[in-house]
Amino acid sequence: MADWSKMPDDPLKLIAEKLHSVEDYVRFGGVCKSWYSIFEDKECCCPSSKSPWLMLAEKENSEIRGFYSPLSGKVYEIRLPEVVGKWCWGSPYGWLVTIGTDLDMCLLNPLTRVQILLPSLRACPNLNTLIDSSTQGSRPKDIFIYKAVLSSAPSSPDCAVMIIYSDYGRLAFTKPGHQTWTLLESESGPVDDIIYFNGSFLAVNLSWEVWICDISGSQLKTIRFAAAPALQDVDEIEYEAKYLVESGGEIYMVTRNLYDTARRDIPYMRTWTFSVLKLDMCKKRWEEVENLDHCSFFLGNNHSFSTWASDYPEFRKNSIYFTDDYCGFLNIPRNFDMGIYNFQNTQIEHYPVGHDALSMFSAPLWIRPSFC
Repeated sequence: MADWSKMPDDPLKLIAEKLHSVEDYVRFGGVCKSWYSIFEDKECCCPSSKSPWLMLAEKENSEIRGFYSPLSGKVYEIRLPEVVGKWCWGSPYGWLVTIGTDLDMCLLNPLTRVQILLPSLRACPNLNTLIDSSTQGSRPKDIFIYKAVLSSAPSSPDCAVMIIYSDYGRLAFTKPGHQTWTLLESESGPVDDIIYFNGSFLAVNLSWEVWICDISGSQLKTIRFAAAPALQDVDEIEYEAKYLVESGGEIYMVTRNLYDTARRDIPYMRTWTFSVLKLDMCKKRWEEVENLDHCSFFLGNNHSFSTWASDYPEFRKNSIYFTDDYCGFLNIPRNFDMGIYNFQNTQIEHYPVGHDALSMFSAPLWIRPSFC
């Protein structure tokens, strides 16, 4: 019988590069000492593509956070005192962006528990005037940070963090190691969503305009596109949210239409349907998309991303996996609006996990886990 512990490093690295999920990496590293040494080599064991996990909501009086893996169908529990009482945003790079009521912001890898400090908002005079006095309370949402997006993993020298802040949907960015945040100026209206694409941050506003964000300075270069086609009857829409998603080198804009199910004075938003447009960069216009083919989109409190069914058969093609990213607007604990939207039959199936925890701000989110 062959002695697998004596396999040369080169074929072991080739095996490691083909592994599909974090679970596979852990099993790989547990074979023997020589295999574990390859597992510790981050250059060969950290491909950019990993099967996404759903980070579940915070449970009361607990430092344990659950991570649901659709691949295994299991919930993995990880002790993460670093995120207790904090608002989090997921990313496709394996890192979370976190912020607490003390206004300290961090990057956190939930698997390794490595933290990288970002400039505190308290130390930024240019943001201080926009911080609500109610931050003395218990909700990180009161500080008006609505979304945070990474350009890459922090190991990259080009890593940057872009945030949407304030009720006016403004933008600011920083980089690990910097001492403050840089505000980006624009007169084009509030930002709905941001994404990193081909070396630049892209932003979309309420008027369907796309901006290219130049983080080498402090100005936004605005590209105006033709008006988007009316995909829904405006009179039927109570609220809508927009998301930018990259898939196959193309930029898509997803519109999430919601309605208020409240029976009393407390609003309770539920997702009704989605519509999708693709950006034609040459013609500078949006084109309607009838289906997502073999793609799956992941939206919510995370940097929006996509997967292909051929690479990740555990996810349904032509579907949108969404989580609740507006529950923090209200200071009430409740369940979450999340599920799987089937683009073919327009039906929504509620997700099998994550509905058992109530939280005022800590909604479930999607992340692609990584040890790097």
